Amino acid sequence: MKSTDRVIIDGYDLLAENDRLAFPDQERCGRRINRGTACVPEGGVKQPAHEDVKSDHVSQVMPSTLEDASPVLDLSYPTSGMFVDSPGGAYIDLYQGVAQKLIDEHHTEFERTARLLVDHGLAFRREINTDDYEVFSTPIEGLHTPQELARVVNDLTQAALPELGTTRCFFSNSGAEAGEAGLKLAQLHAYRRFLRNHGEDVLAEVMTDLGIARDTFFDADSSLPDPVYCDYPFFVFGCDQAFHGRTLGVLNLTRSKKAHQLGFSKSRWCRRLSFNGDPGDLEALLDTRPITEILAAPGGVAGVIAEGRVPVDLAALFATEVYQGEGGYRLADKAWLSGIAATCRQHGILLAVDEVQSFGRTGCLYAVQHFGVTPDIVWTAKAAVLGITVARTELVDDCHPGWHSNTFGSGKLFDVNMAYATWAVLAQRPEPLFEGRTLLENSALKGEYVRMRLAELSAAHSDVFPAFSGLGGMWGLTVRHRDEVVDLGWKLGLKLLGCGQPGELSRIRLLLLADVLTREVDELIACFDRVFTALEQAHPEDL
Repeated sequence: MKSTDRVIIDGYDLLAENDRLAFPDQERCGRRINRGTACVPEGGVKQPAHEDVKSDHVSQVMPSTLEDASPVLDLSYPTSGMFVDSPGGAYIDLYQGVAQKLIDEHHTEFERTARLLVDHGLAFRREINTDDYEVFSTPIEGLHTPQELARVVNDLTQAALPELGTTRCFFSNSGAEAGEAGLKLAQLHAYRRFLRNHGEDVLAEVMTDLGIARDTFFDADSSLPDPVYCDYPFFVFGCDQAFHGRTLGVLNLTRSKKAHQLGFSKSRWCRRLSFNGDPGDLEALLDTRPITEILAAPGGVAGVIAEGRVPVDLAALFATEVYQGEGGYRLADKAWLSGIAATCRQHGILLAVDEVQSFGRTGCLYAVQHFGVTPDIVWTAKAAVLGITVARTELVDDCHPGWHSNTFGSGKLFDVNMAYATWAVLAQRPEPLFEGRTLLENSALKGEYVRMRLAELSAAHSDVFPAFSGLGGMWGLTVRHRDEVVDLGWKLGLKLLGCGQPGELSRIRLLLLADVLTREVDELIACFDRVFTALEQAHPEDL
């Protein structure tokens, strides 16, 4: 399946782009590859079994999500754009390190930034920005401090979500850590809000009603006036099929696979709703009476909670992906998300969106921009290089010194500057290759081309590939015989990864770089055509 007709979207001639491709070869260990000319061999890509590599890994590294069938990547071979060279020839990476990669790693700005860091002896400089301020008293053009990165993040976030108002951000190392910071911020805000609205005596009544004792160990600590309790009953709400990480805090919001949960303790202050369910589900969980009225009623606060409801004064946060990742690459329903957001606004519950996989991938900085909803907190990571939690300034005003901290969140100068380059290149810098469009604009435009090509592919193979959905460079494909599709894909030049629950019909993720080329889209469609043709031959009963 090859597109040969002229294709123009928003005034951009996609096929004419091929005449402007001029990339340097990428060379490593005597092998070369160039995204402007690379092709996947039509006969397939035969990879070595590398059983010794797998055995060595298993003997030294704790189990994770690696399986025996997982690909072995030979790092001696070069990459270029969506293409990766290998002993069997070039293949196309369609899960991009599970959304870690967003821009061609050989982008000139990345290479320039790395050279500057090395040339100035800063590539391995590590400080602790949660204990020390950082500055270049003699500026080095092209290198940046953590606060300069924060300014770019805040400015771009405010431009993307103007109703959010002014923001501040917290840096960490991963999406799970970014989510943990968001959870803590929301619960601390709920605590401060409760004290402002009801006072310490009412909080003490709630604690007594719930059997939560004061932690007297901290009574001698005079650094803060507040007493410390052994627990705090501020509720967070999440969704079924969600994935927010595996650390114990965000694990309460993760609800996609049994393996994530088995054997680990949970907070009793978490409730979950159906993703894309009834927008009224959140309202139905809330007891909207003032907390003093609930305390005075038979059963008190404990009785309300035992009935499965949540006093609204104790509701801190609703957190969701607007584009579920591990749950099956499913987009939120606009009416559902708008209804949830309206309930949150009405009752003073914070709304947080997890953009760890969707950051920069849907044609917008954040996927939530497509839905006309403004969250209070956004957290992201992976392609953003650092874990980043962004929140409305007034929420941050509730934070006391030491509420949260870490060692490496913005202390590694390499990560700070690669993050700065990523955010700037993605949203602020026109790319001559794309006739002056930014990479976000290219992602949106190419997303429409992907939609067109996937529709052609699905029409040709509707029995094994009946449906797809997505935005920009982030798509979910519904297929039959998913495990076979993944296996065939690896043999025929596509590195694929499933998502969501297994079944007769299940999902595969398709992730593109923000600077994806038209020819790369055409090449991956041709590979999928070969995969689905082979699948149909193996399963004539599906036809």
